[in-house]
Amino acid sequence: MRIPMAGWVVCAAAAPLLAASDYPHYPSARAPAADAVHAASIAGPGDTKVNQFVSYNAAAKTVAISITAALNSAQGGFNFNGGSSGDQAITVPLGWKIHIDVRNVDAIPHSAILITDQTPIPAAPSTPAFPRAYSDHLTDGLPAQTGHDSMDFTAAPAGNYLIACGVPGHAPSGMYIKFVVSATAKAPTNTGTIATGT
Repeated sequence: MRIPMAGWVVCAAAAPLLAASDYPHYPSARAPAADAVHAASIAGPGDTKVNQFVSYNAAAKTVAISITAALNSAQGGFNFNGGSSGDQAITVPLGWKIHIDVRNVDAIPHSAILITDQTPIPAAPSTPAFPRAYSDHLTDGLPAQTGHDSMDFTAAPAGNYLIACGVPGHAPSGMYIKFVVSATAKAPTNTGTIATGT
């Protein structure tokens, strides 16, 4: 029995959306944050998975990082992947290419920007440490529960940095984790307070 062409259209329309990370070779593919899968959770040929948030390809010198704002209730939701107030660190080797997938699952807007490690934390961080190392809607935040963006940059120079929320007041409230570019690291690591079971 042949299925009418209209049946194919209905089936295709009903098919679930695939996340951008389902297309590791096509970084421009985007999907709503609610359907997004952590980019680091899908390892391609030659990729090594550090945990559910970080994976890398040593031969290509690339790192895929997933950052979720308000992943759990730690710090009242002012956290990235469960880490806040600098109690989590992502370390990457100097000169590697970094891709960060940013999602906001909180009921309020959040964003992400990489800044130099500094005290006090700026009330509204706005100067990225690397070109294009910030999410869209930096000060007004990615939309609540569905916000999604990505950033791509080269990790250089070596030094200590922070991944902070750019929405005014959020970073000083603890919404930041450490990001280290190391001249001696041979592979990326993710240490400290990290959400589990996601």
